Amino acid sequence: MRFILSGLAFILINILIASAEYKFTATASNTEVSVGDQIQITFTLNSTNGKNFQPPSFKGFTVLAGPSRSMSTQIINGQISSSMSFIYILLADVEGTFNIEPAKITVDGNVLSSNSLTIKVTKAMGQQPKQQSPATSDEKTLSQQADEIIRNNLFIRLFVDKSQAYVGETIVATYKLYVHPDLNIVNINLPKMPSFNGFWTQDFGIKELKFTTEVINGIPFKVADLKQVVLIPQQKGNLTIDPMEIEFIVRLLVRQQPQKRKYRDPFDMLFDDPFFSDPFFSTRYKDFPFTVRSKPSTVKVLPLPTPEPAEFRGGVGSMQMKAWLDKTSVKVGEVATLKVQITGKGNLKLLEPFQLNLPADIDSYEPKVVDNTNVTTSGISGNVTFEYYLVPKNPGQFKIEPIKFSYFNLDRKEYVTLTSEAFMLNVEKGTVASQQSLIANIKKEEVQYLGKDIRYIKTQSGKFISRGDSFIATPVFWLASFLPIGFWILALILVKRKEKIEGNIVLMKQMRATKIAQKYLKNAKKLVASGLKDKFYEETARALWTFVAHKLNIKPTELTKDNIREKLLAKVEDEHLVNQFIELINKCEEVRYSPSLDNQPIESTYILSVDVLSKLSEKLL
Repeated sequence: MRFILSGLAFILINILIASAEYKFTATASNTEVSVGDQIQITFTLNSTNGKNFQPPSFKGFTVLAGPSRSMSTQIINGQISSSMSFIYILLADVEGTFNIEPAKITVDGNVLSSNSLTIKVTKAMGQQPKQQSPATSDEKTLSQQADEIIRNNLFIRLFVDKSQAYVGETIVATYKLYVHPDLNIVNINLPKMPSFNGFWTQDFGIKELKFTTEVINGIPFKVADLKQVVLIPQQKGNLTIDPMEIEFIVRLLVRQQPQKRKYRDPFDMLFDDPFFSDPFFSTRYKDFPFTVRSKPSTVKVLPLPTPEPAEFRGGVGSMQMKAWLDKTSVKVGEVATLKVQITGKGNLKLLEPFQLNLPADIDSYEPKVVDNTNVTTSGISGNVTFEYYLVPKNPGQFKIEPIKFSYFNLDRKEYVTLTSEAFMLNVEKGTVASQQSLIANIKKEEVQYLGKDIRYIKTQSGKFISRGDSFIATPVFWLASFLPIGFWILALILVKRKEKIEGNIVLMKQMRATKIAQKYLKNAKKLVASGLKDKFYEETARALWTFVAHKLNIKPTELTKDNIREKLLAKVEDEHLVNQFIELINKCEEVRYSPSLDNQPIESTYILSVDVLSKLSEKLL
């Protein structure tokens, strides 16, 4: 009994030590601030092995920046310690006491939660300025006045067409720029683009800003769409649509009063007012840097109902199916094309090819995908056609089973299964091919005539067999007897292997992953010379996403960069290679959504994509 208690105590101590090994803490730069003040929140883990960081909701605050990720390593008395931090800069919006819930992070398969924080936000109070030299004090006041003016007359707003959606449902997000007509913008830096983590994205490709007029609080503003993007959530939960951030240089007309006038209205320097034509004032222009940042938006993503039908291919929306054979009668070796077309509105670009139930006498190849979809402000609509090439190996009449397609109907909030008719394919013997084969096996001497009634005379005698010799005892007899049996056994093994592979959908996807990726990369290679960068990066991204989805058997609803990275690291012991793969995906997304960020030739991206996919394919065998 004493040994048992000792063992339990030892196990308990180890559990306590393991749980105490990692610490995840939250700290605030200040626990009491005023409305309009900024505060820094830091989440720190005493390890660099953290994954899947999940921030809390910062109710009562606006996220100005973050998360900024940093890592540090210290050596104290020979002991090495490492940590990683996630830093947020928040702006206090309203008065009150707010509780910042714990953040979460995964370490070695365990989910750790940080402590919560309580922040008290008080009413904004006027502050007495510090004693400074007149010039410095005046300059600080000028910057404050400029910030106030620009903030109220230059801003970005994010509009999302829905705040709740299902996994796979299309969402349209629009970033709009608002500019006061009298504001003079002299420079714009490249925008910091949103990352859209957890979403599949398709950009509208806005080439130029087209301004319209919109009245806000009685003031007519110039308004233009900065960015429009279709978002398709790939996972359930509350997903954040990140803000867009742009740095501007704004030129304001500064009007200075004589020193004897102590009172200074913050709006004395706002734009061109005839009131200030009085020579009592002196004027000058000054440039002010200002960063405009839209507020983030959160979408509640609902999971699709379970269980999913066996024929479900990830389709969400409103869809119809049409299937047909281009010909119903062919000869052996000829090609018949079976086309399956999905038409409607929804996530058509994310549909997976069908698994056909074909007779063993018909071979099929990876389908050709014809994408005829349009991306508009109402989502994705059009049709996607899968073309399957069927090659019969033997004559006969073969039945192709009906094709079934299930999708989640958003109007009815349920799965709908569409079924095509069965197809009959009549296969005739290939007479031309058989004649050519027959002629090829016949010697010229065997059909040549000399004159009318005299056939070709052999000049060499044949081989004679002595009477009494038995053909059964010859090796040719035994070879001719057992060769068909060997061929039959080999054919049986091959058929069983094919049935096993076709029955294992996961294995089929893994075997076809490289071929599909090669097909998309082949299309991308053709676009290198043409200089069509948008199409090139779209095909390259499709190759990357399709490869990893099939190779790792990841459902479309779980196809996120974080999930891909985690699964790749579990199978590939090469973090650098995995990072290269993720960076390639990010590169394709950034350039597709902001072409001005592309400062490298597309040839280098193509070469790197081929290299990374080749190495991953070898390691994932």
